[in-house]
Amino acid sequence: MQLERRRPALDAAGVGLVAVGIGTAESAARVAAHVGFDAARLLADPENVAYDALGLNAGVGATFFDPATPFAIRDRLATGTGGDLGAVLAKWLPGGDRGGGAVILPPKRAQAFNQGGLFVFDGAGASRFVHYDAATGAHGDLDAAVRAALAAAGSS
Repeated sequence: MQLERRRPALDAAGVGLVAVGIGTAESAARVAAHVGFDAARLLADPENVAYDALGLNAGVGATFFDPATPFAIRDRLATGTGGDLGAVLAKWLPGGDRGGGAVILPPKRAQAFNQGGLFVFDGAGASRFVHYDAATGAHGDLDAAVRAALAAAGSS
């Protein structure tokens, strides 16, 4: 996972790295193992508390019909960063887990249409980097978020 690969630099600067995902604690542990992320740093949000508080985008339109979706997929394919998508999504798709483990599905049907985001907060809770995924695959600039996190750590 791209985020986990940046953890050593963040740890060295004293930056706390946490990911929040929809699902139960059990599914979070399976996701972490599947994508190679530190399970202790992946928090489960089965009731959508964090998603709702942050006002993240959701719905069928944002998931499938927003023009940002095909452009994001095109960009991932053009830059060679689309290869990880199939491996990650294999666990979410019914029948996709051919390894014998449970398919990971969100606890609430509507959560299947949640879009993510990328945020950096400083020690005082002020946002230093904010990105709302407009559509499927339209992720924030991870390098810019890491720079913002390291800058925030350096100024505190």
